[in-house]
Amino acid sequence: MKKIILGACLLASLAAIGCKKNKTSPPPPELSVRLVDPGEAPLEPLRYAIPPDTVVKSLLDIRDVDVAAEETEDSEDAFGVLPGFTLFLHAGPSLVLPKGFRYILRISKAESVLPEGVTDRQAQEAEQGVEALRGMRGRFDINAQGIVLDADVPWAQGQQRIHPRVAITIGNVRSAIATIPLPLEPVGIGAVWEVRRPLRIWSARVTQVTRYELTDRVGDRFRVTVMVQQTATPQVADLNPQLEMHVRSYEMHARGHALADLGLPLALEASLEASSAADIALVSPEKTEPLMSARRSVLRLASKKER
Repeated sequence: MKKIILGACLLASLAAIGCKKNKTSPPPPELSVRLVDPGEAPLEPLRYAIPPDTVVKSLLDIRDVDVAAEETEDSEDAFGVLPGFTLFLHAGPSLVLPKGFRYILRISKAESVLPEGVTDRQAQEAEQGVEALRGMRGRFDINAQGIVLDADVPWAQGQQRIHPRVAITIGNVRSAIATIPLPLEPVGIGAVWEVRRPLRIWSARVTQVTRYELTDRVGDRFRVTVMVQQTATPQVADLNPQLEMHVRSYEMHARGHALADLGLPLALEASLEASSAADIALVSPEKTEPLMSARRSVLRLASKKER
């Protein structure tokens, strides 16, 4: 059976939430939105203007389509079985704030999608990790650029009960393709901008650059292509008091698209396919286990405005 290692934890995804905090922090100073190319005239600003009481329902699905990962005794203890999952999300009603907008994101339903060959115990553990999310609510305050100013995410609590992949993905999806960060400058078709973020997953430091290209806009609706790159330099990350993860190398590349509406807190649709490769070692007082992984994942988001 395939086991989870760094490539799976970092996902084919996008910006992580703080898993060890009860409340997330505002965007770090290093977060930046840089306009690379303004595109073709006419140039117009892109700004979110979400009407009060807006409600959106979304379906998020993520699963692996190809995995090659080594098995070791410690890898299962450190990471457990890696589930795919489907989440049914409810965003709203929205509230207008002096500096932007607020919405509540609720997980109304969660289902795990397990790989073949898992044991009953592994299936039960994965199911418990997903079940813990059902009914949870999180608050997000965003500005007109779509950047989070403040947030309160209860799924960052009780991390032992929630599979890291699930908790991380919720934050990743919301911040990178569910609500697309926008440049300050006016833009036209063909505009390109980059969002650079420093990430922390467990204690591993990861650099992420997401590149957006505006391919179409009709009124408040706009479509972008999305390219994501994550890299990690050699480092040591603590998994637990007895186990360290020595990162030798890690890279992830993702491509996809998103269709968004400036009047909605979540994208109408989005799709990403990502490939990652990791070379790490699990180091305990007794031994060192080298591990390598290559993984390809697909993520899809579909939303519908309720009111």
